[in-house]
Amino acid sequence: MQPIKRPFSSISISKPFWLWVAICLLVAVSTAALIGILQTTDAVRLEAQERFFEQYNQQQLTLAEQAAHSIEETFATFRRNLSLVASLFEEQGVTRERAERLSNSLQRMYESLMETDIIDLVVFDQGGTVVAISPSDDYTLGRNYAWRDYYQWARDKGKPGQMYLSPFMRLEGGQNRGDKALIVAQGIYGKQGQFSGVAMFTVNFDKLAKRQVLSVRIGEYGFAWLIDNNEQTVLVDPLGRVTDRGFEETFLPRWPKLYQLLVSMQDGKPGTSTYDFVDPADPDKAVSKLVGYQPVRIEDRLWTLGVATPAREVDALLSSFMQQQERYSGTLVVVIFTGTFILLSALLSWNHTLSIQVEHRTSDLAEARSRLESTFDELLVSKKLAAVGHLALGLAHEIRNPLSAIRMNIQMIRKRSKPEGRLEEHFTIVEEEILRLNRLVNDVMDFARARPLRLERTSLNPIIHRVMQLFSQRFKSAQITTELQLNDELTVVCDPEQIEQVILNLVSNAIESLEEVDGHRELSLIVRRHRPYLSLCVIDNGQGIPTADLDKIFDPFYTTKVSGGGLGLPTLQGIILRHQGTINADSAPGEKTSFTVLLPLEGPSEKSEPVK
Repeated sequence: MQPIKRPFSSISISKPFWLWVAICLLVAVSTAALIGILQTTDAVRLEAQERFFEQYNQQQLTLAEQAAHSIEETFATFRRNLSLVASLFEEQGVTRERAERLSNSLQRMYESLMETDIIDLVVFDQGGTVVAISPSDDYTLGRNYAWRDYYQWARDKGKPGQMYLSPFMRLEGGQNRGDKALIVAQGIYGKQGQFSGVAMFTVNFDKLAKRQVLSVRIGEYGFAWLIDNNEQTVLVDPLGRVTDRGFEETFLPRWPKLYQLLVSMQDGKPGTSTYDFVDPADPDKAVSKLVGYQPVRIEDRLWTLGVATPAREVDALLSSFMQQQERYSGTLVVVIFTGTFILLSALLSWNHTLSIQVEHRTSDLAEARSRLESTFDELLVSKKLAAVGHLALGLAHEIRNPLSAIRMNIQMIRKRSKPEGRLEEHFTIVEEEILRLNRLVNDVMDFARARPLRLERTSLNPIIHRVMQLFSQRFKSAQITTELQLNDELTVVCDPEQIEQVILNLVSNAIESLEEVDGHRELSLIVRRHRPYLSLCVIDNGQGIPTADLDKIFDPFYTTKVSGGGLGLPTLQGIILRHQGTINADSAPGEKTSFTVLLPLEGPSEKSEPVK
């Protein structure tokens, strides 16, 4: 029996050693796996948080761009109507008798602008005396206001077409007493440039801020604020209150980072950032906020509009997407510890069982991360579509009313002046363009759902000549040499209105690029037949497009312009694709830029595919 006892004795002696080795290895592997899972989970969350915050800030920047554009369009409407008032008095001068003859026209113009927060329309003569006011005010009519800043500006500094914008002020009398207001004014000058008087609107800033700034909301506590960079004053503060306090007294003592951010906005560039401010849910506490801000340019004045949201609110949105991933991670941790306990009591199967569990749970974690990224991308697409809808509604609201006012006054001027010859032709072009712009508003609103094509066989030459005539004055003022290479026999089956929109926007983009360069400026438009297609090429020697941007210029909302919305080229691309054609860009910085459009000569076919 001795030979038998020795082997068993040997095994019993070595077993505790291997047991402890196995336990140490198991603990080490389990600990490493746990640390790796926790680190991976934290890394995924940090990466997701960083991307989510970045995209959310871009969303706020998009809202700020839309709101800033809406404000700029509102003041552009004021400038156009002031110019129209000035034109009524341009030939015969500003007198009480002339104002009485034009009283009905001035009243209709005031009524057409009531939705834009105008309080009154006032006309002053050369000496500063009020000769007309809508709505009627016997107290003000006939009084002299030559001491006012806007009158002295128009008399001493103003030029035809320039608009004066006053600093923030409070009304001291009338039914709007106590309201915050702004004055917009324009000088009236004779044909020789002599000063004749002043046309002025009083704007109710409380109502304008409520409609165009305070209405911008995102989330529960996310809203917009507005500052005047020139005066360094706060117009609408980050708590949603209309005020006129200075940067320093409002922010510097307690919120220096916000103060420095506002001061840095003097460069007039858009951007995103963070700052600390009063917690809207608890005024005794501070909260970190994400902000996207956009400049608002009105004549020579610079405002900045920001849209801000508490970081905790944004983080709460992210947390709902991270909960599923954290549940998988928690489950994986429990499984690992359970597996460790079981494997300690079963040495022979510990390595195999642990490997299977880690593999399965790691796969689950990867799947959870993939689902999170997919859900995150869907959220971004939804937000982008929502931004398009918001932009379309803003454009429809801000453009339709001014277009109606312009058309009404053009018809009135045309009826009274009874133009003939080329002047009649220009009036016809203006009315046609007003109608076309009104239709374009609907096209923007239908950006996500393309309207059916209205196809007809069309020669592009009349369309091109009309577009070039529309920009003729701009070509002259910018000293741009134009070249047309057209063939009278070329026709194509297309929707002429939508193709005119394509040509107009391509020429407008080329002009903007040329206006930013010095030296010789040249724009060429070439139409050729390349069966079975017709090619339209717009070429300019402007500043060019960086190579890195060529692949992005047709992406919605991507733009290098301060005031651009990023929908121009995507809209054109959609029109061309619905015609089953293509649009391509070829450019580089400092070289010529060409946009080439290919259209099927016989129009789109249900069976054919877009050109590759």
